[in-house]
Amino acid sequence: MVKSSTRSVAQAFWGAAGQSSSFPRDLEGAVAWAIPAAIVRVPTLWVQDVEIYLRQRQLPIPAIRAEDRPLHGCVCAYAGRGLIFLDGTDRINEIRFTLAHEVAHFLLDYLNPRQRAVEKLGSEITAVLDGHRPATLAERVDALLARAHIGFYVHFMHRSGGEIEVEEIATAENDADQLALELLAPEGEVHCLLPLDFSKKTYKQREINVRRLLVGRFGVPPSIAGAYASQLCRQWFNGPSFKEWLGVR
Repeated sequence: MVKSSTRSVAQAFWGAAGQSSSFPRDLEGAVAWAIPAAIVRVPTLWVQDVEIYLRQRQLPIPAIRAEDRPLHGCVCAYAGRGLIFLDGTDRINEIRFTLAHEVAHFLLDYLNPRQRAVEKLGSEITAVLDGHRPATLAERVDALLARAHIGFYVHFMHRSGGEIEVEEIATAENDADQLALELLAPEGEVHCLLPLDFSKKTYKQREINVRRLLVGRFGVPPSIAGAYASQLCRQWFNGPSFKEWLGVR
């Protein structure tokens, strides 16, 4: 089941955007209303493209210590505002999920922790958060400041697979994926569209049907829909029966 905190963030986003009851959701249009971020589409996006774009505009960025590689997307943030880069040559559903994933990182890792720190410590803390002055001793011991990002923030959504070795990064990626899916295909909305006799189907049939629903109705890319369909079916129906697991008809 999706975490209540994840659901709350997604609901707050769509509330700020004026809600959206139609699917697939127009996430790109919602970003303009809900968060202080702009979207930049670049054909065949690479790390170097992001760095060149930022330096040409004389933005206060540190050296990007990442090897040049193709990206689905990237989010950068500074002074409470963000830029979300997308590979404009990706398929529509892939772009939609990439945008949702980067919006999730912007909210979970940057904007929301920053806003909580400002609410607790006052607007003067923005000078610390933006890297203009060091934190005082009192500020450094505050837990909210410890969770807020200091200076320029950047996150790359790579194309290559592979295991994520650092537990903290793996957790952040999973949280961003879960929020991205709740933004695009809320668990409650998906469940409401299941037919009344759905529980009578085999577990494999349920997975296939939910996957089709995620792709066709909610615009989730097939590469993501399969794993999410499996996750939802296990939550709702506790996985395949013992007979199905053994392959007995």
